[in-house]
Amino acid sequence: MRGVLVERPGGPEVLTLADLAEPVPGPDSVLVEVEAVGVNPVDIGNRTDPSWAGLVPPYILGYEFAGRVVETGEPIWGLLPVQGVQYGALVERIAVPREYLAPRPPELDPIVAAALPMAGCTAQQVLQRMPLAAGSWLLVHGAAGGVGHLLVQMAHRRGLRVAAAARHDDRRRLEELGVDLWLDRSEPSPAQAAVDKLGNELDAVVDLVGGQLEPSLPYVRVGGHAATIVDLSGDLELAIDRNIDLHGVLMRPGRDRLYQLASAISAGVRPHVTDTYPLERVADAHRRLEAGRVGGKLVVTL
Repeated sequence: MRGVLVERPGGPEVLTLADLAEPVPGPDSVLVEVEAVGVNPVDIGNRTDPSWAGLVPPYILGYEFAGRVVETGEPIWGLLPVQGVQYGALVERIAVPREYLAPRPPELDPIVAAALPMAGCTAQQVLQRMPLAAGSWLLVHGAAGGVGHLLVQMAHRRGLRVAAAARHDDRRRLEELGVDLWLDRSEPSPAQAAVDKLGNELDAVVDLVGGQLEPSLPYVRVGGHAATIVDLSGDLELAIDRNIDLHGVLMRPGRDRLYQLASAISAGVRPHVTDTYPLERVADAHRRLEAGRVGGKLVVTL
């Protein structure tokens, strides 16, 4: 069986295609034939520094995937925890606890399905943490990225009004996804630009890129909301002064999360798959993601 090992932490070159022993599922697991695996920033983080995730080399990356149950042929998708999983999905077959699997939505082929669980469940959990009424203004930093372009679609379908700080090249695509106010991310303060154009304060801000939460807080209304999936750094005292609730969100997987995501798929939410790579070119996929400006998701196919 082929799989991609990390035998020592480092750059993309440490991703090694190897022959591995066939996995043997336990009583609460099933054997899955993997068809596609999403590539995410956490893969890069765990490749370069596995200590945060509690991993010991050699280990295997890959946390969102689509495939089929070997025994029954049932199409499934899955999402593994990003911490503590020694053997991820960058393999031809994987033994997966049932709690991390769900039936694949029939609308999705394996490549599209593999691009959704991590980013989609993260976007859902961010929005679930912030109780925003329809018509509220939400500023999203990183709206064109893997999580961001799904969060924009979900927010739009909840009746939220979305302001997005992004590049000029992404403006048209984001407006098609539901962005109401495009902002140039090169502005000294996109949050201030949003308030100047709207004539009122923001109800919430989401930072999906890092470093944007603190400078946005002065433009969020008293009693508003702020969330990040990257870091809670800088001087956050203003959040106390303005009674802004802060949320640091680390995606927690589970079958129930996948069923919730399937409901969003039924409502029309879709990922933008920028490119695909065969298993033997996983390192190229990592290089592409690290270079930035992907504008969607990268997927490894098996």
